[in-house]
Formats: sequence, C-alpha cells, structure tokens
Amino acid sequence: MPVSSFDTRENGLAQIAVLIPELDLVISLVGSVSSSFLALIFPPLLEMLTFHTDGLSPLVITKNVIISGVGLIGFATGTYSAFMELIIRNNPPHSQNLSPSYMLQ
Repeated sequence: MPVSSFDTRENGLAQIAVLIPELDLVISLVGSVSSSFLALIFPPLLEMLTFHTDGLSPLVITKNVIISGVGLIGFATGTYSAFMELIIRNNPPHSQNLSPSYMLQ
C-alpha cells in the first residue's frame, strides 16, 4: 500500500499546525511555562532539597531564592503576555462589539 506524502506518522506537527491556528502563541505559552520551571525554578529548589542535611550557608540559600524569584517573575510575565496575546488575537476590538449593525445606517 503506498504511503501518502501527508502520513500522520511523519507529519504530526503539520497537522497540529493546521488544527491550531494560533500555534505560535501556544508554543510561546508552553515555552514560557516549561523553560522558566526547568531552567530557573527547579534547579535551586532541588539543590536546597538535596543538600539541606549538609547545612547550607545563608549565601547559598539567598542565591537560590533570588534565582527562583527571577524564574517566577519570568514565568508570570511570559504566561501573562502569552495569554493576553491569545485573547487579543481571538477577540474583535471593542468598537465592533458596541455598535449594532442597525445603528450604522
């Protein structure tokens, strides 16, 4: 049986792009959530959990809290901006919602 050029096993991402018209915003949202957690929030927390029995110095704890705080700020701003862009692209401007068609005669 011949395989078509648009086989689901080979072009899964292309099909997702067709099904999700705002794929760039979804990728932005996933990236803001996952990259901030994987790069900035989890490593300092894991270091504190791993070495808490050895006794961490206040400098190390402060460093880890600052890095996690920067990660939380990046997570919050990235997620907020991705959601706002999704909302803005999918909703018409307010002027179109406020004026019914019968008033435009």
